[in-house]
Amino acid sequence: MDRIGLAAALFHEDEAEQATDAAHHALDQAARLDSTLVTSRLNSLLDATRPYRTTAVDEVRTRARDLATRPTTIAA
Repeated sequence: MDRIGLAAALFHEDEAEQATDAAHHALDQAARLDSTLVTSRLNSLLDATRPYRTTAVDEVRTRARDLATRPTTIAA
């Protein structure tokens, strides 16, 4: 999911407001997918949010953590 990467990059560039908006859009799409790659990217997004302590970023963090920790189906 390139949108998750975009959100993480915006957090790294200290563009928290834009990153939060991008993250919510990405998380809406990620919720529809069951993929270990998405889970990996969600973990990268979580890492990118670490420096921020705002309510808006906390909401992103909570949504991303919930999606990253859900069980995934692994195709055989």
